[in-house]
Parts: sequence; structure tokens; C-alpha cells
Amino acid sequence: MTSKTGPTRTLPHRNGPGRRRIRHQAAEPPRTRRGFTLVEIVLALVILVLLMGIAAVNFPALRGGHALQEASLRMETALRMARADAANKGRRLRLQIDQEQGRANVLWEPQPLTQPGEFVQYTACTWQKFLQIDGIDVERCEFVGASAYRNFEEATVGGGYAADPDQAAVTFEPDGSSDSVVIELVAADAPEGPRARLQLDGLTGAVSRCILTLEELDELAELEAY
Repeated sequence: MTSKTGPTRTLPHRNGPGRRRIRHQAAEPPRTRRGFTLVEIVLALVILVLLMGIAAVNFPALRGGHALQEASLRMETALRMARADAANKGRRLRLQIDQEQGRANVLWEPQPLTQPGEFVQYTACTWQKFLQIDGIDVERCEFVGASAYRNFEEATVGGGYAADPDQAAVTFEPDGSSDSVVIELVAADAPEGPRARLQLDGLTGAVSRCILTLEELDELAELEAY
């Protein structure tokens, strides 16, 4: 609509098509926070108790397995250090296994020319700490091969494969060779549990180690018997 003074704008009717209608939504009722039911609380407690029971049963085994892993690593380090010291000193070294005390003593042959075969305490040993393993016993120390300078009967202290661990002595030669042995470690408080098994190759100086259960040891013994 125009007038003499210029175009004019007509306002839309309140309820006409030109006006947006405002929709009023109904207010939603406030949401109430749902708590735990008695059944859910009881179920959560039961699950918690079961988990705690499983952890309590398995914790000694896990702790024992960790102790054996650490003990086998320490024994491997001692074997390698004994081999290195024998080569550096130019003298024979021995690890004398003492099962009663649960450790191995380090001996050496200071006078191979004037006093051959006379071994005394190796006081210059800087790695004796690796053989001081609390709570771990040497269950087995068995010779599985001849030394480069000694025949098999002499190496096994009495002959045969089942050398007495109380008298077993692993000898390391100045040329880097040594006795070939299998050493098994077991937790003192769990003699029927898993064992750490180390095998030393006397010719190459290679050391292998693993943790085996009694069942795995039995299976391995059967395989070796064949």
C-alpha cells in the first residue's frame, strides 16, 4: 500500500500468516538419579571377593616365578663372569656348589705349575654377590659333557651323570672353555614348584636358561632318555 508520502508497511496480524507462532513446550519433569539396588551391590561384592581370592592364590606363584627369573639371571651372570675371569687371570676357576649353605663358593688355582690342582678361595672375586641368592636352593648340578682338559669321570666327581650337588665343582679354563653342566634352581619354600634351568655349553660358553614346571621337567627328562 502506497500513499502520497511514500510506501507504508503493514504489520502482520497477531495470528496472521506473516507472524511466527511460538510453540510453548511442556516442561519436562526433573529426572531423578537412579541409585544402585541391593542386588547390584551384593553382586559387586561377590565379584570383588572372587578377584581377591584369585589374586591371593596366584600371588605366591607369581612371586616365586619372579624370584626364579631373577635367580637364574644372577647365576647366568656368575657363569659368564667366571669364564671371563679365568681367561683374564690365566688361571683355572671353580664354582664349588654348596647345597647345605644354598650358595656357590668361588675358588681358583693360583699356582698351576708348582701346586697343580690346589684350589683356594678366590678373594679377588668382584661378582660374588651374584651367587648370594636368598630363598633359592641349587636343586641340581649335573655334568653333561667333558671338560677340555679333564675326562668325564674326573669332572663328575665320582662318575656318572648324577653328581652329588654337595660336591659339584664347575671348572673354568684359561682358554675360555669349561665344564658343560645343567644347573637347576628352586625356591626354598616351594621345592615342588617350578624350577629355573640353566645349561652351560663348556666349549662355546653359551648359557641358556628357562623356567619349567615339574610336568615340563618330566617331559624333558623323557625326551632326553631317548
